[in-house]
Amino acid sequence: MSNTATRILVGVIAIPLILLIVRYGGYPFFVFCILLEALCFYELLRMSAKKGYETLIYLNVFLSASLFVLFLFRKDLIIYGIPILILLLFAVEHFRGEKRNIFNPLIVIFGFVYITLPFGLLFELGKNYIHVYYLLALIWACDSFAFFGGKLFGKHKLTSISPKKTVEGSASGFVFTVIVSVIFHLIFPDEITLTDSLIIGALVGILAQVGDLIESFLKRYAGVKDSSNIIPGHGGVLDRFDSLIFCLPAVHVYFYFFKIFIN
Repeated sequence: MSNTATRILVGVIAIPLILLIVRYGGYPFFVFCILLEALCFYELLRMSAKKGYETLIYLNVFLSASLFVLFLFRKDLIIYGIPILILLLFAVEHFRGEKRNIFNPLIVIFGFVYITLPFGLLFELGKNYIHVYYLLALIWACDSFAFFGGKLFGKHKLTSISPKKTVEGSASGFVFTVIVSVIFHLIFPDEITLTDSLIIGALVGILAQVGDLIESFLKRYAGVKDSSNIIPGHGGVLDRFDSLIFCLPAVHVYFYFFKIFIN
């Protein structure tokens, strides 16, 4: 089976399954979120290992999952849990002898911010499944229209980080993300106001592409094509959810803090 056919087949199976899990919510959605968090964290640490950073991968994946659970169910302990966890990381590193490297715990802390926190926010956002559907639709629209816009009209390279990306493709992704956002407002006017659709459409149209570029930078630094090969035809979990990770904090902050003042 060709790579394109494999990608399509995996998409046909995975997308309805993801939408079903999001709609069902509760325990299945929690398992889905923590599984994605752990796999993305694992892939990040595996990429860092390509540059010689030995970060005790399995222990730190466990710690990231523990922080994820703490963030969701005992937010009152976060103020104590995070400093204790950071001290533990540096204490463990201190006793690693020749493998000791100050950057090892710093990479793990970066992973907490870059991966663990956003997936915690995904679970929080999932309390209203329409919001998750909305965000996923915008990210898929941005990715798809940026790709096809670049294929049809691309002439000017956007950045050396990802040579195939073009200014025209990026502009297409942004414009159609806002259009899809407004369409969501028309379908769900009680959930997504016109103001919501314009602000979030613009945010996602920019941040989804920034998230993709940041992950491309990490892969280029590590010297790998994909974060892993766990998803046939698609690469790694981090490859598929890099844009979502970067958009989640902004969208969460908007819905839970700014929306009440703007609308």
